[in-house]
Amino acid sequence: MTTLAGRNYARALFELAAAGGISPAVEQDVRAACAALFDEADVRAFLGNRLIGRTVKKRVVREAFEGSVQQPVLVLLYLLVDRGRTMLLGEIAEEYERLSRIARGVRKVTLDTAFPLENEDVDRITRALESSLQARVELETRITPALVGGVRAFSEGKEIELSVEARLRGLHSRLDRQR
Repeated sequence: MTTLAGRNYARALFELAAAGGISPAVEQDVRAACAALFDEADVRAFLGNRLIGRTVKKRVVREAFEGSVQQPVLVLLYLLVDRGRTMLLGEIAEEYERLSRIARGVRKVTLDTAFPLENEDVDRITRALESSLQARVELETRITPALVGGVRAFSEGKEIELSVEARLRGLHSRLDRQR
């Protein structure tokens, strides 16, 4: 989940990269910078330490990334250091990836199911979701034993309820209205 600030930085970076025709390279660079800056506890502590000045942090960022990432990514890193918001980089990377997927016409869908599905069922559900969402679907399945039957899909904050439980709730609701 991203904050408004993280979404805004990602959107601005995406629009800049798309205008320059370098969106895929920027996506890769943002992911690499995020991994480099946050996979190590010492680096995270360094960036989060308010006693270390912006100039020192920017010098470290420049030495680590100048020449190895696209210019908009380097500018973003400097901006985040200047504003004390380097911890937003993970959110920015996540949102940038989402924007990039959407621009390519791809939706990431998480599918909850009560039990493992056969390949034919996964293919059928994927086709139905692609038709419903009017996009290619990257499907991830999770086993959720609490589901009585059917499936529940989640995409871009939208829930697509196809479970037995949802059908029973709908039936209950219709019966209540008829009373």
